[in-house]
Amino acid sequence: MARRTDTGDDVDLRPVIDPDPFDIRVALAGIVHWADSQQVRQRMMAAIDFPVADLSMFLVVNQLTYRGATKPSVLAAALGTGRANLTKIANRLEDIGLVVRVPAPADDRSVLVALTRTGREYGERISAQLREDLDIVLAHWSAKDVEALRRVLARLRHDAMSAARN
Repeated sequence: MARRTDTGDDVDLRPVIDPDPFDIRVALAGIVHWADSQQVRQRMMAAIDFPVADLSMFLVVNQLTYRGATKPSVLAAALGTGRANLTKIANRLEDIGLVVRVPAPADDRSVLVALTRTGREYGERISAQLREDLDIVLAHWSAKDVEALRRVLARLRHDAMSAARN
């Protein structure tokens, strides 16, 4: 479908990628966009009773849940923010007792941001809520299909990570 603009140009309003649900790119993008949506994240924050209504703080705890103690620069890159902003977020998380800064074992000049015991409890809540959400989504799947999905996703993750390193 095309539309003419005020400048007389034709603009095609259709997606560039055909929305075929069997196209791997479309399926993966749909899952990622859903999982990254503010609505899903806010629902998760409410479900785990996150102590503050600050999405950026939740995202740091979520990253640390998966990564373990991490350099601030790596967290900043993962969240698409700058080091200065990550420092502010980490300070706020430290103030409420969810993270602590520790010296990096391999480099005494570097620090890592790590979850405290309380921070780990919230990480465990995130993990449990995700498991519950997945169980609901996959409730009507056969055990064979769930196992096939696990294997294929693990392989895709491995191959994607290997390709990213090359």
